[in-house]
Amino acid sequence: MYKQLIKDGARFSTPKGMLSLEQLFTLSIEELNSLAVSLDDAYEKSKGKSFIEKRTTKDKGIKLQLDVVLDILQDKQEEVEQAKEKAANKARNNKIREIIAEKQDTALASKSIKELTSLLTED
Repeated sequence: MYKQLIKDGARFSTPKGMLSLEQLFTLSIEELNSLAVSLDDAYEKSKGKSFIEKRTTKDKGIKLQLDVVLDILQDKQEEVEQAKEKAANKARNNKIREIIAEKQDTALASKSIKELTSLLTED
């Protein structure tokens, strides 16, 4: 799918101007969504009203561009979800570490003076 667009030197019309395939990866999710919507509209309009005539090469090109933009959009959304999950896991692990430290302090505080003295090490 990507190969054909690269071979064709495809450019995508965006509010930022004409972008290459590589430059699409720099767009935000919202910008990719807008581009996908406009490509979908162009694809729907390019079909024509006939059930007899086959689609033109232009139709296939627009569809290919749309498919690539949707693929990149999906990748970006997955990256956002993975980042959220990673942040949530990090926060959870930090909370668990805090609780472990508190329990260790409580366990240490409950020891007798003799037990605490035996735990001391030379500096």
